[in-house]
Amino acid sequence: MKSNIIQKLEKIGLYLSIFGSLFMSILGISFGLFLESEAILLDGFFNVISFMMALASLYIAWLVRQPEGKQFQFGYLSFIPLVNLSKALLIFILSLFALFSAITALLHGGRMLNPGMGVIYAIIASSGCLIIAISQHFIAKKTGSSMVIVDAKNWLINGLISLSVGIAFGFVTFTQRTSWSNLVPYADPIIVTVLVLITLPVPIKIIIESSNQILLGAPESDIQQQLRLVFHNAILDLPCEKYWLRMTQAGQNIYLHIFWLIPEEFSKMSLEQLDNIRKEITKTMEESYNDLTIDIIFTQDAEWMQKISFFEIN
Repeated sequence: MKSNIIQKLEKIGLYLSIFGSLFMSILGISFGLFLESEAILLDGFFNVISFMMALASLYIAWLVRQPEGKQFQFGYLSFIPLVNLSKALLIFILSLFALFSAITALLHGGRMLNPGMGVIYAIIASSGCLIIAISQHFIAKKTGSSMVIVDAKNWLINGLISLSVGIAFGFVTFTQRTSWSNLVPYADPIIVTVLVLITLPVPIKIIIESSNQILLGAPESDIQQQLRLVFHNAILDLPCEKYWLRMTQAGQNIYLHIFWLIPEEFSKMSLEQLDNIRKEITKTMEESYNDLTIDIIFTQDAEWMQKISFFEIN
């Protein structure tokens, strides 16, 4: 039941991104063409990309819950970091383009803005993006969905970029007939430059994390320590001479691969007893982390274990 609620919440979050980015892209491109504003056009194209990636996320959210096939025999979880990586790369490239455009404008005397309607656009766009970002943040906290988490960060960046456009138009409105009017052409590129530099670490971090997951890297060190501690405490009263534990992560799912060396005096344990141990360990581990896939391999061959793993814990 809980799993169904989480899936429904994740689906709501992804649909929110789809319809939100579609509306924002139409709004941005329409206003950008009407006002002949590069900043607003950039905002609109940013949302076009967000719309396409939101559609891809919805498909992947469905795909990862399908049974494995002949081509992908371990399932489709690796598609989650692939989509997140694609989103982050597109945001990173667009941010660099915005930064390059703003610096070019600064070096060539800035760029004039047409206030009035531009302020109205910025109010609608920034408010909409930030409301969606907050909604996605709460959905992400409830579901733990990495795709919704990335979406929430994307909407926050989008909202801040739209807000920067609004600040620039507001600055033009209040200063164009004052002694500060000579600074008006520089308002937009300066604000865009500052905001891009502030938000650029966000897609960079997502790129690093997603690449690590695609390459079967281990989870963050604090998650590893937590899971290793829970596992170590769970087997204290169980027949275990040594164990080798390794893990990798795809999206929010963590895969635990455990080699369990059974002491010689317990060599006659039945399969039923081993299955009960596996159930007990799985239940204990899942209490500390929801999205786990656990494989436990029992053996008495220490030399074989030594050949296939470097992580030995007594």
